[in-house]
Amino acid sequence: MDQSSERDRIIDAAYRALAATGGTSLSVNEVLRSAGLSTRAFYRLFDSKDELLLALFRQDSDRVAARLRRAAAAEPPAAALLSFVQAMLRITADPRRRQRVLVMSSEEIARAKGYLTERQRYHALVQGELVHILERGRADGTFPLAQPTSDAGWIRAAIQHAFDEQIAGTAPATPNETAELLTGFALRALGAQAPAIS
Repeated sequence: MDQSSERDRIIDAAYRALAATGGTSLSVNEVLRSAGLSTRAFYRLFDSKDELLLALFRQDSDRVAARLRRAAAAEPPAAALLSFVQAMLRITADPRRRQRVLVMSSEEIARAKGYLTERQRYHALVQGELVHILERGRADGTFPLAQPTSDAGWIRAAIQHAFDEQIAGTAPATPNETAELLTGFALRALGAQAPAIS
């Protein structure tokens, strides 16, 4: 078995183990037993449990970022913004994805050395996609009031707040309704009109 396959097996087993404990703890021995691999295989691929946890977080955050990048590519820019917000909030409506979010934000992962840096990297990826949408909209006149770098930060913060409410089950509306309301608010602030909602 090649190292890439071993790495995938360990990461998958780590996710299952974390999900089983509600994200409160992770035993490397349990992970290896579940993956059918040795301690030697683990230390050939990871320096520590923290490195494994960060690899798990990075894998998931990169998947989300790729999904958001595809949503951000929609045309025109106003539709891209709506698509982006919908893609983010719909994660909370899918039970399997929602479970992954809860595991990725668990105590065990948050305690890993280097977690804050990894989380900041993910937020920078998300914000970068928003900046790109806003730059496109400013360039073609869709967002006449846009200041892409600063506005992207505010919009990302609003999306994160809505996302957290959806995850916590305290949101006053469904993910789709929230996405439409939030996008409408952002578009008004940017001097644009909301795209037609289908």
